[in-house]
Amino acid sequence: MKQITPKRFGKYLLLDQIAVGGMAELHRAMITGVQGFEKLIAVKKILPHLTIEEELVNAFIDEAKLAALLHHQNIVQIYDFGSVEKSYFIAMEYLFGKDLRNVMEKVKQEGSPLSLEYALYVVSRVASGLHYAHNLKDFQGKPLNIIHRDISPQNIFITYEGDVKIVDFGIAKAATQSTMTQVGMIKGKVAYMSPEQADGKAIDYRSDIFSLGIILYELVTGEKMFQGDTMQILSKVRSAEFRPPDEVIKDVPEKLYDILNLALARDPEKRYSSCNQMLSDLEETMYAFSKRPTARGLSEYMKGLFKGEIAEEERTMSALAGMDFEAAAEATIVPSGKREDTKKTSLAPTPEVTKKGSTKKLLLGAIGGIVVIAVLAFIFWPGEKPAPSKPKAAKTAVAEQQKKQPEKQAKVAEEKPSPVKKQKPARRPGAAPAVKGTKKLAEARQALSEKRYGDAVTLFEAALAENPVLKKEASAC
Repeated sequence: MKQITPKRFGKYLLLDQIAVGGMAELHRAMITGVQGFEKLIAVKKILPHLTIEEELVNAFIDEAKLAALLHHQNIVQIYDFGSVEKSYFIAMEYLFGKDLRNVMEKVKQEGSPLSLEYALYVVSRVASGLHYAHNLKDFQGKPLNIIHRDISPQNIFITYEGDVKIVDFGIAKAATQSTMTQVGMIKGKVAYMSPEQADGKAIDYRSDIFSLGIILYELVTGEKMFQGDTMQILSKVRSAEFRPPDEVIKDVPEKLYDILNLALARDPEKRYSSCNQMLSDLEETMYAFSKRPTARGLSEYMKGLFKGEIAEEERTMSALAGMDFEAAAEATIVPSGKREDTKKTSLAPTPEVTKKGSTKKLLLGAIGGIVVIAVLAFIFWPGEKPAPSKPKAAKTAVAEQQKKQPEKQAKVAEEKPSPVKKQKPARRPGAAPAVKGTKKLAEARQALSEKRYGDAVTLFEAALAENPVLKKEASAC
């Protein structure tokens, strides 16, 4: 089991890196809050050395804005988008499972191929998600004309519970976005492009249909549709040169050949006119089997295929549940006096609250110090804002007095008495309160020093309720 070193990232706690690509890195992360709120999520953030690349940053922002519009059971859910210290991120649902590329590689290793009906089932779920994206409209009812443009095994995820999700809209585009790809520019994985995409021509949703046809071909045949080096593959893709399905596989429903021929037609005009049409044919074919494929059946297959990986993941999650995040959070907190440059845009409803008692306490402890400082600063901030020059003068005076010897401080106190300094003895735990509320103030400070943050906030509020004057005293500290 790999070692996990949590790091604070804005309101999130990054647990470990689970993937890295050419543009961004993906982290397993946790978000926590009051009343036992906790949620395991994934945080995708742009690679540090690319934050100065305006084009890549804009592409990342486009991905977040586009993905935020999509709410479908077969598309990964986006929760949040923002930046922490100029590092843009996307927070999304955490998926327990494997992408289709890993599934296909594991199948070759184990010799346990995905059955025909479940190959059809996986592709049908992707078709359902794509049909939704292709036909999505904005709030004014205007079609967005979203095209994924990178439908490939790496971007199709199958969870251990049998859910199929489209992920990574990194190069997807809507017609309304300003950073459109120029004609002649090729983006995507060459082996899963449509001919028109490989030629750098303008594309529409039918390009995604061709890419999905390639995935179906490879799932049912067990072979790569386009083979060779990169330039050979590019040439074959442009001419749609591949072995006909009926030469590669036998003894399959005739309808399957029809589906592949329609999806993989070189001319977009001869392909399916929509993913919904392809979906209908896929469902008709797979439901003709005596045992209909289901999410539960796919889950059983995944759990059998990745038994060892699941056990490893469960060990990791058990370690996370028992980890003391507090020290890690304090070790990576932004230094005192420096505020985090955090900007965010909420993109989805707040994730639901879970009820894991032991984990709740650990996670709340991790962020308790940060939360209580913010709360106390709010409670005890002076009600009236002083003139701009006064805060600086006050801070200078306090700093100078702290440098003096105790006897000099006493002399200053005698010469220039102030209500705040007369109450100082009452601040020490155990001392008799000089005025009403100072006892609770002392108890609150004691609770804060013992890291009993919840008690500290409650006591500070009670002290303020008894004597509002303490607000000025506390703010002067």
